[in-house]
Amino acid sequence: MRALSWPNQSVKGQVTATIHQMITCSAPGKVYLFGEHAVVYGQPAIACAVERRVFTSVKLLASGEITVSAMGKIQNCHSTEFRYICQAVQTFKKRTKNDFGAEITIKSELPPSQGLGSSAAVTVSTIKALSECLGIGLRDQEIAGMGHQVEHAIQGRASPADTFVSATGGVVFIEGTKTSHLMHPDVPIIIGATGITRSTGDVINSVARMKRDYPEIINNIMSTIGDITRLGERKLIGGDINNVGELMNINQGLLESIGVGDIMLDKLIYRARDEGALGAKMTGAGRGGCMFAIAREGNVNAIAEALAREGAQVFITAFSNAGLRVE
Repeated sequence: MRALSWPNQSVKGQVTATIHQMITCSAPGKVYLFGEHAVVYGQPAIACAVERRVFTSVKLLASGEITVSAMGKIQNCHSTEFRYICQAVQTFKKRTKNDFGAEITIKSELPPSQGLGSSAAVTVSTIKALSECLGIGLRDQEIAGMGHQVEHAIQGRASPADTFVSATGGVVFIEGTKTSHLMHPDVPIIIGATGITRSTGDVINSVARMKRDYPEIINNIMSTIGDITRLGERKLIGGDINNVGELMNINQGLLESIGVGDIMLDKLIYRARDEGALGAKMTGAGRGGCMFAIAREGNVNAIAEALAREGAQVFITAFSNAGLRVE
């Protein structure tokens, strides 16, 4: 990583001239077309930014205190309430060897803890806003890497996919440290949120325990998910959206086999398929959270209405090429 320069400092480690500046940055949420959970074990994944975002506003303070305002609550970082944001601040301070206080305000178009990458989006948008306030200008890839450190520290295991996609936008094929952007399919996305929250770390740990108990079986499942992802990449490049949908459905079956399914998710997924979805699957860690479907324009309203009748909170959105941005 390139060396960072720190303007506006009269005393080492203490911000002075920029304390009244407020900057708002935003980052998109995401869905996984293929590969969640398997990506944690070195298999590829395809994750896609969507047109719903998290907005983080930062105002630097002369004191060293960090306060966070979100979801109608105001807390400081001595609490455990907003741990991704507070961990992002501490990671940023440690990496840049600077101390400062800040008021951080979060506004989100994403429901939290629902598998849409809200933690990644709030993490990278916080780092971006701090970087802009201090005049550093970190590159998006650098911010993604710092964000991955934050998620790893909190979750115990974490793929770099979430923070990379949120930082850079687009449809991204990720395998190990290699990434490539793909053309996104020109189809609507219908998201159904169950409202059931779960700890990503707990779900990841449960899969890790299953892998320890049944290594050969689980390794084969992860490898097959990797094969689906590679084939899905080729189908995306070829514009074969029908086969992309079918592969999504196969991927969903394998995710259920490793114990991350949920009755409500299953109900929504099969209802979307019954209404004409090209493909429907969970996204994120599972055991609640969100599912999503891709569909032709003529089926969108029928799918959305069917999911709403099943009790889901429904969003109609689209793939997005936009990653981090200064508002």
